[in-house]
Amino acid sequence: FNYGVDLQLFRGITMVLEYYTRETNAIVDQKLSQENGIESFHVNGGIITNKGIEYTLNFTPFSRENFAWTVGLNASKNWNELVAKRREISPSELRRAYLAGDNANVRPGYPIDGFWSYDFAGLDPETGAPTFNKLDITSEEYSGDPADLLVYSGEKTPYFTGGINTRLRYKSFSLGADFALLLGSKMRLPNPHESVAFGLPDPILNLTKDLTKRWKKTGDEKYTSIPGLPIGKAYTQAMTMPDNAMVTPLNAWAQSDALVVDASFFRCRQIMLTWNAARNICKKLGVSSLSVNGVMNNVFVIANKRLNGFDPELGGKEVQPRIFSLGVSVGL
Repeated sequence: FNYGVDLQLFRGITMVLEYYTRETNAIVDQKLSQENGIESFHVNGGIITNKGIEYTLNFTPFSRENFAWTVGLNASKNWNELVAKRREISPSELRRAYLAGDNANVRPGYPIDGFWSYDFAGLDPETGAPTFNKLDITSEEYSGDPADLLVYSGEKTPYFTGGINTRLRYKSFSLGADFALLLGSKMRLPNPHESVAFGLPDPILNLTKDLTKRWKKTGDEKYTSIPGLPIGKAYTQAMTMPDNAMVTPLNAWAQSDALVVDASFFRCRQIMLTWNAARNICKKLGVSSLSVNGVMNNVFVIANKRLNGFDPELGGKEVQPRIFSLGVSVGL
């Protein structure tokens, strides 16, 4: 159901507030073995509760014949939680779901897009190889749930989403800007060792400059969490976990909380300047209306420093290009 309030105060303020709650079935992908002829099919993964608030406010602080200023605010917050699990899942698929946050609605009481990570304990001072907590528990202490070997890292979607748009008008000119704010989401950074194999970088792939901050000698482990070049058994020999699953230290590190960062950001999506021709100019030109506008998209983004300038909305691997455009609108 939905509840809503729509208000208009005085002449220049409008506000809309909505609250919703609903219960839905989670349709997820069930992996299949290859002999079935298809990779997966859709199944009911459980019951999900969704609750949320959406808020919009528009107001005009100042309005005169030759000058006006309008501001719009919007915000939303959603809560979701798996309240009933309906399918069984193999331990290997369960671990994959936990680590990827993909179909992670297999754990009641947590958000459906929550994800888990290996618990990074630091680098070995002798080899620079990563070490981990929780992987040394005995099989008797292990409950059978891979989450016992991992740590919860957070949600992939933000807990708060908001935006601001503002417009200034002075005579025939208007200036507008749109901003977006996302808070509370988490993401895992790309693995800087992804292009490195057997201690050597792939000659046809680009390398991240984060590799220059890797462990190189004893003592570096105090200042960096990036393992050294993967040479020797300390990096390549698979670790056997309490559930008998196996993973190499470097692969575990790539899915560890050492690479988890806050993906919140504040972005200026667009700035636009418009000139609207006066009626007398339009009359001389024989048109009913004439306007010229210049637009800049993806103006700037403020995000976590560990992203090194890359865009959190693009997985921390790419940058949204700044786009300039010029337009002319003529009414006949």
